[in-house]
This record gives sequence, C-alpha cells and structure tokens, in this order.
Amino acid sequence: MLELKNVYVSYNDKSILEDINLVINDGDVVAIIGPSGAGKSSLIRTMNLLVEPTKGSVLFNGVKLTKDNINKMRENIGMVFQQFELFPHLSVLDNMILAPVKLNKMKKSDAIIKAKELLGKVNLANKIEDYPNSLSGGEKQRVAIVRSLMLNPKMMLFDEPTSALDPEMVKEVLNVIKQLAKNKMTICIVTHEMKFAYEVSNRVLFVDQKKIIADDKPEIIFNNPNEVRVKEFFSKLL
Repeated sequence: MLELKNVYVSYNDKSILEDINLVINDGDVVAIIGPSGAGKSSLIRTMNLLVEPTKGSVLFNGVKLTKDNINKMRENIGMVFQQFELFPHLSVLDNMILAPVKLNKMKKSDAIIKAKELLGKVNLANKIEDYPNSLSGGEKQRVAIVRSLMLNPKMMLFDEPTSALDPEMVKEVLNVIKQLAKNKMTICIVTHEMKFAYEVSNRVLFVDQKKIIADDKPEIIFNNPNEVRVKEFFSKLL
C-alpha cells in the first residue's frame, strides 16, 4: 500500500532521516516508537509529504507522491495530529462536512448523514452543534479522527494523537483507534503508549539515530529484541 524508498530528510543542512526503506501493507497496524527527537514525527509526516524527502520517493499503491498529485492522494491517506487541528470558528458538524462537500465528494445532505453516523460511533452525537472550544481534549481528538474518515481513506496516520491529552482522556481516544484496527483499517501511529502498541499493532518500528533500527512483531520488539539500542531503551522504561 505505502512504500518509502531510500528516503532522506534534512532541514537547514541538518539530517533528520537517513536511508529509510519501508513497506506498509494493506491491513497493517504499525506502531512507531523510540526516544524523543529520533525522527518519528518526521517519518510519519513524510508518508503524505507534509515533510518532503530531500532524496528518495514515497509511493501509495504504486503511485509516486508528488506536489502535483498530493492533494488528490491525501484523500486516501487520513491524518490526525497531536493538536486536533479543528477549525475553531466552525461547529463540529461543519468541521466534519467541510472537506467532502468542498471537494465535491458528497452532497451536503449526504455528508450530514455520514457525519451524524460517525459521531454516533464515538459517542459524540450530542455534540454535533457544539464548537471546538467547548469540547474536552478527548472529544476534540475523537472529532478529528472521525472527520478524517469522512473521505473514506484507505489508510490512517496518527502523529502522537494522545500526547496533548490528560491521562483520563487517553483511553477514549485509543479505543476509537482500536476499533479502526478491528475493522481492518491500515494504520500507522507514532505513540508513547507502549501497552497500546503491544496489544493493537502487528508491527512495531523502533526509530532512533535518524533510522529505523528495528521492524518486527510487537512480541519480539518488546520481549526479545535483537538490537542492543532497543534493549537499552526498554531497560530505561522499566
């Protein structure tokens, strides 16, 4: 589904990512973990060209992502950020229907029906006319997630979706992502929630020193890693 080939990223002559090669297959749930500043967010943002590779290429279903086609391709690659990115001047409903209506993907009436359906699935049907500033952090993030689903993406990217939340709100957001995984959505998520990564993903990437140090099943990464750097990381967490 998604492939990164020999990807390098640098900014102001500072190297951020080096020689990244990665294939994410249809139905994969990939957790990206590692120390702060290792390049995890840059890696996931490269997957839809929010960060452009200095060298190398990103392909989605065999098609190279470029400046010319990226807006069209992003309809297939949903993205959820740390800080929700909701439009504060729009109601929850208007946040939900803006993209599909503006892109002529749905009639407004159909978009409203779908928005109500998705909000119901995350227990936010009663918030449909509310504005973002009246929502809790967990509610904002759930709205952000289902808003990304309005265009029926084939893949979802999450960049530390719980890092800006109070601890009691983390579970409600992770439960939504767990349900997407159960429904066979292809997912890639940068997370510090190790229990979630272990239980939900079928692959874990450990990123450090600008590279993917390890790519394996969660039970191997967490319980019996081969790489010294991964062992060191977990020894400091315990």
